[in-house]
Amino acid sequence: MHVALLGSEQDPQIQHIAKALHQNNTPFYFANTQHFGSTWKISYDPDFDDGLIHFNSPSLCDQPRVTFSNTQAAYWHEYLPGIPLKAPRDNAKNDASADAQTQGDRPHDGESTLLENAGWVEQERASTLLCWFSYGDIKWVNSIDAVRSHQCKPYQSRIAGKLGAHIPYTFVGNAPEVASQFCSNMRDVIYKPVRGGRTAQFVNKQPNMRPLLNTLLGERPVTFQKYIAGVNVRSYVLGNDVLSVQIDSSELDYRNDDNASISVTLVPSDVKQLAIKICKALGMHWCAIDWRKSAKGKYFFLEANPSPYFLKVENDTGLDITEKLVALLVKTS
Repeated sequence: MHVALLGSEQDPQIQHIAKALHQNNTPFYFANTQHFGSTWKISYDPDFDDGLIHFNSPSLCDQPRVTFSNTQAAYWHEYLPGIPLKAPRDNAKNDASADAQTQGDRPHDGESTLLENAGWVEQERASTLLCWFSYGDIKWVNSIDAVRSHQCKPYQSRIAGKLGAHIPYTFVGNAPEVASQFCSNMRDVIYKPVRGGRTAQFVNKQPNMRPLLNTLLGERPVTFQKYIAGVNVRSYVLGNDVLSVQIDSSELDYRNDDNASISVTLVPSDVKQLAIKICKALGMHWCAIDWRKSAKGKYFFLEANPSPYFLKVENDTGLDITEKLVALLVKTS
């Protein structure tokens, strides 16, 4: 039985897990979704309810093919979209235009047609991969549903809040009148993307913010959140184990701070149990939960990351996250 490693085979964290699996005598294979269709392929039979992963190189797997059913577990580190299609050559553009005129259609602009086709191809790739991602006998660590929950952080907050977690006062949306009132009611407000992918920043509050909010929210929805003074705590949840660190930084978002320091910390028993409950409620086998610990010792839930980075934390603190993560991957039950 193999363990799949979803991400670039050049990624340091993927290489680190691969080394740990090798030392554990557990066979594995690399599945870089960016190269799906070139270095590895899928064949799936819905009637037989099984499929094959086909590999073009022995550097990806010790076997040329591995069935879905012989994949014991899969470590989801990163989904990488396919490499964009190249722009068409001039003669290809002319051929396409001639074909369209022959068929009585309006010739499409080459660039817009390319973008449209690239989007369609990426959808086809993603839908085919979904046959594998949704295969029930594979223990996904973590599943695509868990990954998607992280793409909607307000959903995570709702689940955590129902379990008893403290949640900072939050606005999500693109209604400027409500956003303006929210900012007026809070002393300090931070801005975050709804999905994530960019760091948090303070909202520069002004006497009349409505025109600015009209412009901003006309472009995209936002997350505004009450700023919680305190320190950053990250809890790595691995099954029923919780390993926590404190991240000290002079920046609002420690990801912007190259000088941020990491140290092992202990969280109260009730926070530890809450972290385990949140992880399970979000359908995750493991995650990193970010808390904001206030000056009064109250822990505010911020998010639960289903595919967190951890190598720097291990190197800086000596915590053995790898051993517990590998144990989750090779555990059969």
